[in-house]
Amino acid sequence: MRVGAITHVGQVRKVNQDGYLVRDSLLAVADGMGGHQAGEVASSLALKVIADWPFEQGNPLESLQKAVTHANLKILKLGEENQDLAGMGTTLSMALVVNKKAYIAHIGDSRIYKWDGKQLHRLTEDHSIVAELVRSGALSETEALVHPHRNVLTRSLGTAPQVSLDIREEDMADGDVLVLCTDGLYSLISEEEMGDILTKFTDPQQAAERLVELANERGGHDNITALVAALGD
Repeated sequence: MRVGAITHVGQVRKVNQDGYLVRDSLLAVADGMGGHQAGEVASSLALKVIADWPFEQGNPLESLQKAVTHANLKILKLGEENQDLAGMGTTLSMALVVNKKAYIAHIGDSRIYKWDGKQLHRLTEDHSIVAELVRSGALSETEALVHPHRNVLTRSLGTAPQVSLDIREEDMADGDVLVLCTDGLYSLISEEEMGDILTKFTDPQQAAERLVELANERGGHDNITALVAALGD
């Protein structure tokens, strides 16, 4: 598996509260929230717990659930102990790639896509108020991108003792590409444009850099993170 990744503060924010993780076949992105750099602490802590977790090959989905549950409690505990970090939280979208399968765990509004060379498939659902409105038919995808409550999450890590996680597995083939990204990317780049970039840039690092560059060209109103992983040699 060939992997490229980049995170950028963007053109508006002063602090980058995004983060990413690449550890062998484990991939993750996180987008923190909270004042006084608390969001940066939350996303970093989530990724550190995941990076240190002893994943078991026998039951990947159960391992992902346990790891994320542990990360959630760590963030919650730190927020309770430190007043400056109270109320912090983070999204977390991760994939563990084993034997042509991607085991996915997701909470929040970061995203995971699969590019099969022809079509971009979204593998996660946003846990946000506007996403629920889109799913109910009350809003269009385009309207959701500019809605005043577009950043309000319905689920995240570190905000409640129980974590409600989406987990699934996805069949993969050589040549398939996974894209993990935060909302600072997909809110400024259409899925069609993502596909065009993945077609043009077959090197994962170049693809990730071009995705982030384009988001910055369009205003970079949020932190921007792209992680691109191509299966096969």
